[in-house]
Amino acid sequence: MLVVLLACISVLLGTTRASVSPPQSPAETIYDAKSFLEELGRLKAGIEVARQSTEALQALRKALPNAWTVRTGSRIYGVPTDLLASRLEKAEKQPGIRDQQLGEARNYLDALAAEVSSLSGQPAPRGDSARSKLDAILRRPEFAHAAQESWWDKFRARIYRFIFDALDRLLSRVGGQKSLGVALLWIAICTAAIFIAYSIFRLWFRTAKVQEMALQAAAVPSRTWQEWIQAAREAAAHGDYRMAVHCGYWASIARLQDLGALAPDRTKTPREYLRALAKSKLVMPETLAGRQQALSLLTTRLEKIWYGFQPATEADFRDSLTQLETLGCHLP
Repeated sequence: MLVVLLACISVLLGTTRASVSPPQSPAETIYDAKSFLEELGRLKAGIEVARQSTEALQALRKALPNAWTVRTGSRIYGVPTDLLASRLEKAEKQPGIRDQQLGEARNYLDALAAEVSSLSGQPAPRGDSARSKLDAILRRPEFAHAAQESWWDKFRARIYRFIFDALDRLLSRVGGQKSLGVALLWIAICTAAIFIAYSIFRLWFRTAKVQEMALQAAAVPSRTWQEWIQAAREAAAHGDYRMAVHCGYWASIARLQDLGALAPDRTKTPREYLRALAKSKLVMPETLAGRQQALSLLTTRLEKIWYGFQPATEADFRDSLTQLETLGCHLP
């Protein structure tokens, strides 16, 4: 009886021990801080590799344990994987939000790595979630052209960098103060802008004047040479020798047209009238040289005084009358 009693007590004790002992999984992996950080890095790289394949994402998700066991110092932590698995499952089953879910999965792994590093003192791997988001954006079709940088873009960027570096070195040496150099640079830029604006305005003003003069020349009224001479004398009587020279020139053109030396064409410029006279076959050779010389003097004076805004004098008007007599204008 004693032997049977002892055997029963031993069986009961064995059963009690078995009920309180936790089951041990022979395949369970216990990580230290360093190996766990390496495992997190491996998972991040695996996410990038499996991004384009639903089957690869499924395999990565099923390979996750229910939790990671991590030992830091004398403590053991159980880190659940359900949140990561949920992100991977959504990315696997919903391709439209795959990039978003995988980005959040990488952020979760970065946060775990930072937490483990703060507890263990291990250096945290560099978080690159922002870079991964940028890469995901640039992989879209609308940004396909941006991925290929041409040689011209590289050369231009190198030139810009060289110019900026040169300006930075120059400005840093001006008086030993960079702020002074920047101020001098802005003064130079403003000066150059004012000079360019002045040059453009001056060119525009001259062009407008030339166009105005061309329109005035095209709108010269049709008069006889006698009427032109009368208008010239009236202008001279009022002291307007500029207008007197102008009217004297057109008196010469009207006289040559009356003689048949020039065609009655009001569209020609003064220089074109001069060239037309040289080619005219209706002028006697013995008088052509004199008349051409007279018209040349009248044309040059008109260009300087009427178009060039040089001051006109009474002497200019008197000389214009002399050239008109050479062209056959009989002045009383």
